[in-house]
Amino acid sequence: MENKEQVSTSEYASKTTSYFSSRKLQGISIVASVLLPMIAAYIVFYTGLGIPNKTTNQGELIQPPIKINNLKVSYQGEEEIFPLDASPKWRYLIIGGSKCSNECEQLLYTSRQVHIRLGEKAHRVERLLVTGAPMSLEKQEYFRVEHPRLKILQLNENSIRTLQELAALQNVDEVKALLIDQEGFAMMAYDNHHNGNQLLKDIKRLLKYSYEK
Repeated sequence: MENKEQVSTSEYASKTTSYFSSRKLQGISIVASVLLPMIAAYIVFYTGLGIPNKTTNQGELIQPPIKINNLKVSYQGEEEIFPLDASPKWRYLIIGGSKCSNECEQLLYTSRQVHIRLGEKAHRVERLLVTGAPMSLEKQEYFRVEHPRLKILQLNENSIRTLQELAALQNVDEVKALLIDQEGFAMMAYDNHHNGNQLLKDIKRLLKYSYEK
């Protein structure tokens, strides 16, 4: 009888040890699944280890990104702070020079077609044109008809020149569109060498993996 009790106690102890070992391994697995990606991300971010040479973005990356928020602009004759709408949207800021010439109009057309092709997600994206001089009434009317959701901003020439210098990239022309994230950072640039499909591919991916309020 005593032997049976000893065996029963031994089996219980063995099962208990096995149970707690299993629970311990599960706990370690859960902690590891949380910590390891964070550690890996930290290593990649600070060392660049594991980053492929070829990225998936179609636009030219601005490194480091440029903080655009709180930029003073003129909108409809009034001084405003960029962005005019504080909602967390992705924004194309088209730098069109002093008067928005043919190259500028071509880039506006491309960005407009991309905006249309976003369909139900179009409300999460905004397009803005920044110029260095007031537009004629005729041109304002033209843009109002052709680009009804476009906002036209004005900056002084020095501010535009500074913006151009900050966003200067070897493979991007002076007339360019800056893609600004929801926090107000210009992170990519496009010019007329980029087609609508390239812009669309980038913005669709960014909308997919970013929040919406």
